[in-house]
Amino acid sequence: MEIGAILFSLAMLLIVASYVFKPLSGSGRGGYRDTSRELSALQAERDRVLDSIQEIDLDHSMGKVDEEDYKRQRGTFVLEGAKILRSIDELRRDGVPDDSAMELEAAVAELRGNRSNSNSPVARLDTQGACPACGKAIFHGDAFCSNCGEALEEQVA
Repeated sequence: MEIGAILFSLAMLLIVASYVFKPLSGSGRGGYRDTSRELSALQAERDRVLDSIQEIDLDHSMGKVDEEDYKRQRGTFVLEGAKILRSIDELRRDGVPDDSAMELEAAVAELRGNRSNSNSPVARLDTQGACPACGKAIFHGDAFCSNCGEALEEQVA
């Protein structure tokens, strides 16, 4: 009976040790925090590439860069940006949630006063009708059209 207790204790010790040291081994994806950091770094890199594209476009329009160099540099930035966007998509597919879009949709729904479907990422928006000037949909509580800026008459629901 003593040998059985010793073997059982040893097995339990091995299981606990493997559980404790698994995060330190570096195997696997590294968990949510690592992918979240990686996603953040990729988004910063995407912003850098977009800024570079805007700069090269501005320099070309001002005549600072000749046509051949412009096409070559812009093409390089576009390819780099496409690779970064693919990496971002792969990370998001692997389970990193995009909380910013859901938070934005919730904020819009709260501002509009429509909390009827607050669990869905895209809140249902109740339209009041159409703008008399441009025909774009208007929503309850809007004082001006979001498309043309036309002042809207207050209508009783």
